[in-house]
Amino acid sequence: MKYYRAEFGGIEPWMWFNNGDLAAQHGQWTQQPDHWTLFFLEHTGGFILNNRVEEFHDGYVALVAPGTKAGFLRTGDGTPHYSLTFGLTKRLEVVALPSLTDLGDLKEVRRKEFEQARDWLSRSIGRSIAAVHNLLWSIAEPAHVLRSSANLYQFERLVMDKLAEKVSVASFAAEMGISQSQLLRIVRAEYGQTVQAFVREKRTEIARTLITTTDSPLKTIAAQTGMPDLQYFNKAVRNSSGLSPRALRDLAQNRTRH
Repeated sequence: MKYYRAEFGGIEPWMWFNNGDLAAQHGQWTQQPDHWTLFFLEHTGGFILNNRVEEFHDGYVALVAPGTKAGFLRTGDGTPHYSLTFGLTKRLEVVALPSLTDLGDLKEVRRKEFEQARDWLSRSIGRSIAAVHNLLWSIAEPAHVLRSSANLYQFERLVMDKLAEKVSVASFAAEMGISQSQLLRIVRAEYGQTVQAFVREKRTEIARTLITTTDSPLKTIAAQTGMPDLQYFNKAVRNSSGLSPRALRDLAQNRTRH
């Protein structure tokens, strides 16, 4: 998944709607300038964005921004979907709009919004615009999640997925399909630190969260965050918070009681 940088002030007063089945292999296209397309997907397949493929399932939303190269690969029978194409009005506030979102428990709510946008389009475009506006704001995230390279979104996700595992620059680079030197370069440029330092920082951050918000044994948290050596775990937590893991938990529990 990647995020688009968007100046999101509203929806332009025009919109196109489509639904039905995608072709067995939907050819790739380059999105027209000033045109955004939002797909509500009701099947399993592959979403292609700038030559990268990500799997999606029923209840995912895919967003294609102006100027991007996109497409779909079909896996399985039937490719039901809704799509809405529209323009965005700009304002100074910048948000991050995800290219692919799992709607989870909100799937049926958002499905109804797409259906409402379709039903109202021929009678009142304002109602359709409102439905799309609400959906976009529901998936938008603050601008601080934006990254300079799409590879960094994958890197951050891999770090979280493999938090408890032994990892290396080589293993990350191999899974991402890029060279070690490229990975080192983009991580240094984005975060101002090495890959190893980023992983250590993320492990310690998640450890502090688990210590202060759960009752899990400290030994379990140490293993979950890739620091099974308790001496190293204690040192990492103390260096980042000024307190030992036990003292940090006691402080959090005292705050909760008061």
